[in-house]
Amino acid sequence: MDDATLARDRLLMAVLLSMVVHILVLFGPFGPDIASPPRITTEMPLTLELQRSVPQRTQPIGLVIGAAPDGWRVIDEQPRGHQRHIDGTTRDEPAARYLRDWILRAEAVGNRVYPRALIEADVTGRVIMAVTLNASGEIVATRMLGKGTRPALEQAARRLVEAAAPFPAVPPEVLQGRDELVITRTWSFGEAVP
Repeated sequence: MDDATLARDRLLMAVLLSMVVHILVLFGPFGPDIASPPRITTEMPLTLELQRSVPQRTQPIGLVIGAAPDGWRVIDEQPRGHQRHIDGTTRDEPAARYLRDWILRAEAVGNRVYPRALIEADVTGRVIMAVTLNASGEIVATRMLGKGTRPALEQAARRLVEAAAPFPAVPPEVLQGRDELVITRTWSFGEAVP
């Protein structure tokens, strides 16, 4: 054989070997998974829709730790004899434990169902709300205390506490012979809670 024929045969062999390797890579055991979905291409141009970025808050609401604001008992009508009032300063263990569990439930549910419109509008602030429960843990009444709060936040606080209801039954040692329990808390919307 002459050199030209030998070179041609080697070139054809290299091309053939290259094709076999490419086929094995594309369709063989070294290639992509056969079960992968087929690629669909369209002739339509790519369109991109941009939306304004809204920073995500990890916890839109929180119940402020500690005492209710000064004078809340004056703002909140005189306590009735059939009601027991508690807040963050309550020291007796059963009531403090019930209050802690109530707060955890209200915050967990509230953060799940927090109104998206308030987040997008970046509405922040605090409201003071008294929630009255009967012995079964059902909400009897909600009252906003203080002045100058935003109606949207007041409405959100009411909806969030109603979404978390009914709460666990109020133990007799918490009620201390009364029919209703009034929990007064400061609700913080989109603000850092101390």
